[in-house]
Amino acid sequence: MLWLGILLYSSSLFAIPSQTFHQCTKALTYDLFFSGHKIGQLSRTLNWQGDKVTIRSYSKVNVLVTKSKFRQNSVVYWSDKQGSFLTQSFTRNITGLMSGNTSATFSLDGLNSSVRRNGKTRRFSSADIPIRDGDAVGTQIRLNLINGKKKFDFKLQDTEDVDHYYFEVKRQEKIDTRYGRLNTFRVEQVRKSDRKLVMWFAPDIDYQLVKATYKRKLLDLKATIVRSNIQCPKTTPLKTADSEITLSRQ
Repeated sequence: MLWLGILLYSSSLFAIPSQTFHQCTKALTYDLFFSGHKIGQLSRTLNWQGDKVTIRSYSKVNVLVTKSKFRQNSVVYWSDKQGSFLTQSFTRNITGLMSGNTSATFSLDGLNSSVRRNGKTRRFSSADIPIRDGDAVGTQIRLNLINGKKKFDFKLQDTEDVDHYYFEVKRQEKIDTRYGRLNTFRVEQVRKSDRKLVMWFAPDIDYQLVKATYKRKLLDLKATIVRSNIQCPKTTPLKTADSEITLSRQ
């Protein structure tokens, strides 16, 4: 679910990250592959309102004789106290493989969560770093890349548990995409010897994820971006304590 969820993101000057890189309406579509064969698509839309974004994800996948549909709505927001993006809530519906209905809410500091799945509620807590869903993890990874960070870790809320994941920016790499040959940041999951998750983010496409691969035992999955529609206002006024600054969108 991490692999699917992430497909599903300078704070030094402002209370929230520079709006140059945020608060745009975004629609992204990815082709999904299993062992080299296309099995479906994943579509995501991001709609910003102030320091909060609603992320809607939908995928339809056919693997052998199994058909599955995945639908998730997440609300992610910027926390001044934590200095990062956190999850406010999410709802998830899966039909077919791993079918079920899940909803989750998170405390303001992100250290506690309540997950209700198929009528049963479970509560989780963290003693150190916030618990996030896959959309908040993806949003924060994107911001970390913009800010030049090379190593980061997250606690991810799944339906049954909370897991700790570690990532490193291995290098900058040119890859072939639907948009031609792009410069990307290659980000890999580390500290897990039994699996390999690699993600490529392209600065020329709003630092969005353009490719991901995941291999574990018999699983060999890949996602590649096929469509993107990013609409931003031409300028955004930002107020600091001393002045108002107008930033051009990129």
